[in-house]
Amino acid sequence: MARVGRKGKRRQSKEIFIGVFLLVFAISIVAGAGLYMNSRPQPLNRDTLCPAVGPAGHYVLLVDKTDPLNFTQKQAFSVMLRDLVEKRVPEGFLLSVFVLGEDFKQSASPLAELCNPGTGADKSELTANLKKRQAHYQEKFVVPLMNQSEGLVGLQSAKSSPIFEMLQLVGVNAFRKHAIKGQKRLIIMSDMLHNTPQFSMYGVPVDYQTFASSDYGRKMQLEMNKVDVELHYLMNSPKLQTKRNLKFWEDYFAKAGARIVAVQPIEG
Repeated sequence: MARVGRKGKRRQSKEIFIGVFLLVFAISIVAGAGLYMNSRPQPLNRDTLCPAVGPAGHYVLLVDKTDPLNFTQKQAFSVMLRDLVEKRVPEGFLLSVFVLGEDFKQSASPLAELCNPGTGADKSELTANLKKRQAHYQEKFVVPLMNQSEGLVGLQSAKSSPIFEMLQLVGVNAFRKHAIKGQKRLIIMSDMLHNTPQFSMYGVPVDYQTFASSDYGRKMQLEMNKVDVELHYLMNSPKLQTKRNLKFWEDYFAKAGARIVAVQPIEG
């Protein structure tokens, strides 16, 4: 077996060093490319701003405009809406906005429906144009939704408030239509006092079981499986908006497969 001289050993060491360097360099290139691919903005639907693979979750806002808001209620609503749009809806989640009016058939479709495209705050300048993303977020998501605020506020008292019918339409045209597998949340701003010729909460208080066993109650059954519900009470009739009223809605949503997770009176 031939011996390897000093020059041969140095040449072998140099070749090994170069080989290791090239290997490390190649791994760095692959890792960097992977990091870039994972961190760069994902393609969005041009109309809805939703991820190409679909929304990650679904928030629905339902605003009752069957009674006009007083000055303080308007201020509280404006703050609530901006907080929802700018802080609460996670990136990639769909936000659907519905209004409850006297004629539920005219408000069966959402006033607005957009996904939060993200501000890019968690991205690097190396992989994203942060100023452009922030401008896109404001112009295409925040501004269009905030522009709906006027259309969500009632100007005069309505003769009826078909809350059950509107909730059914929200179940069909929001949650069931999109069938999103992620988190689902329904945010309602209303006095929660249903009022139609078939059933009114302005009369003698009725518990949910009695209502559910009636013909109208059976027609108004709801399906909202695994939906978290927030109630933001407009305290227009405090004598009627009691714990008994809240218990009625807790039972109603529980029967639908949903649950009330927060109750908050609106100032004013």
